[in-house]
Amino acid sequence: MKTINKIATYIAIGILAVVAGAGVANAAKVTVTDQTFPSGPVLQSTVVSTGCVTSTADTFPDYEFLFWDNQGVLSWSPTVSICVGSGNTTATAWYLALGDCTGTCGCPPDGCYVTTFAFSIDHDEVLASGTPIALVAPNSPVAWSGTPSTTVLTNGAESISAASALAFPPYSAEPFRYWQQLGTSSQTPIGVVYQAGKNSTAWVIAFYGPDPCQIYREELQSCEEQDGEGGHLNCAPFGKELQACEVQNREID
Repeated sequence: MKTINKIATYIAIGILAVVAGAGVANAAKVTVTDQTFPSGPVLQSTVVSTGCVTSTADTFPDYEFLFWDNQGVLSWSPTVSICVGSGNTTATAWYLALGDCTGTCGCPPDGCYVTTFAFSIDHDEVLASGTPIALVAPNSPVAWSGTPSTTVLTNGAESISAASALAFPPYSAEPFRYWQQLGTSSQTPIGVVYQAGKNSTAWVIAFYGPDPCQIYREELQSCEEQDGEGGHLNCAPFGKELQACEVQNREID
């Protein structure tokens, strides 16, 4: 009987060890990476395996910090809070090599041009093939050659319209959020149209992703439908939260 009990004990211990090992193997983590935009080398990488940490983008010689994509949330501040959730995620600090031309640079013989990029916020990646451009006006004589070109000649001022939705294969299409010109601390004006000035050589990102304010829209809608005990005034806090979210994510001024 003692032998049987010992065997049972060993089996139980073995099962617990397997379960514990599986738990460790499947533990959630956030992979934190310093990455060169748009497709350059990784500068460094680390892992956050528990709790929350405050992370400030490091400085590197010849590189300029651009923005964080912190688990599907953009931040233009160099300091973010990174928290481990229930699954594996990523937080990327994106950098620009200072030798890259993102403003007024020497132009080739055929003229200056703006270079555009498409970036998926929730997938934390630059579109590898294709263009965010849907329309260019006046496009005269031929400033943009059409899809899949990502560049627009700026021998004159041009209005560059982003595609309203864009797929980042293998993922399905997601809606346009906003433009941001690199190499400047100023926010690019809100809207689907980026205004490229004459002889501009700017690099400009069109950001795509799900509506970051959807939860606030649903809360406000639910409140207004139920009307609350005090009528529509009860919904004012939800409206303020939605407005703050829309301002933060450049949906309204």
